[in-house]
Amino acid sequence: MSSLVVTHQSTVDPDQIDDLGHMNVRYYGMNASAATQAICERLGLPRPTILSTYTRHHHEQMEGNELEVRSAIIPGGSRLRIYHELRNRGDDDLAATFVHELEHPAIDAPMFEVPHYGAPRSLDLDTDALATAPSLTQVRDLGLANRKPRLIDLDDTLGADTVPATNYGSVLWGGERMENEASWVRVLPDGTRYAFVVMEQRVWFRHTPVALGTPVQTFRASLEAGEKIGRDIAWSFNTETGEPIVASETIDLCFNLTERRSMALPAEIRAQEDGGYHPEFAPGLKAVR
Repeated sequence: MSSLVVTHQSTVDPDQIDDLGHMNVRYYGMNASAATQAICERLGLPRPTILSTYTRHHHEQMEGNELEVRSAIIPGGSRLRIYHELRNRGDDDLAATFVHELEHPAIDAPMFEVPHYGAPRSLDLDTDALATAPSLTQVRDLGLANRKPRLIDLDDTLGADTVPATNYGSVLWGGERMENEASWVRVLPDGTRYAFVVMEQRVWFRHTPVALGTPVQTFRASLEAGEKIGRDIAWSFNTETGEPIVASETIDLCFNLTERRSMALPAEIRAQEDGGYHPEFAPGLKAVR
C-alpha cells in the first residue's frame, strides 16, 4: 500500500444533507471509518478499535455526488495509523483528509508520506483530550451543558449492542439541545444567514465500548476566537460513572450561507462569548505513544 488505493465508495443521499445545504460532517467521518474497516479486513485484523481521528475538511459535497475514499498505511510510530482522502469521483474534488490511529501495533508498510494538504493545519496530533478532560462536576458547575441528559439508543448503536466506530459522532451530538443554545443557522439584521462549519476536527474515543442504555450528556466550551475562526472542545460523559467517553476539538469557520463564503465573526457572537472562553480546557497533554 505504498500509494493510495480505493477502499470505499458511496453516494451523497438526501438524508445526509443538513440545514446548511451540504453533506453533514458526520457522513464524511462515516466514509473514512468504513475505509478503515475495509483496510483492517484486508490485513486480516480483528474489528479495529479507533483511538483517535483527525479530519481536515477541504470542499463541501452536495446531494447526488459520487464519492470514494483512497487510503494508505502511515509507516512508523508505535500504533497503526491510516491516512484517507475522500474525493468526488466525478471531478476528483478533494472533500476531506483524515488520519486514524488504532489500538493496534504499527505494521510493516511501504514508505508513504502524508501530503502537505492532509497534514494538520491548526490542531496537534500528539494531545489527548480524554486524558486532560475536566470532571463532570466541573463542567456542570460551569453551565457548559450542550445537550440534555439521555440514554444511548438504537440510533446511536445502529441496531447493535454497542456504538460502532462509524457512529461515535452520534454520542456527542445526538439528543436534544439545551434551551439556551443558539440555533445552528443564524440570521443577521440585514437577512444574511450564517453558521459555523467545521474546518478541522480531532476526536478521541474511550477504549471500552459504549453500550446501549448508557446514560450520557454532552458539554461544550469555547477555547478562543479569531477574525473568522472559532476553536472549541466538547466532551460526552457517562453520567453514571463520570467518565468522559468521547472528546472533540474543532476549528470552525464562520460561513455566510447567503453567499457561501467565509465571513468575519459577527459582533453579537463575540459579545455572547465575552468572558465565556475556557482556554484552560485546551488539550495539552501528549498522548502516550
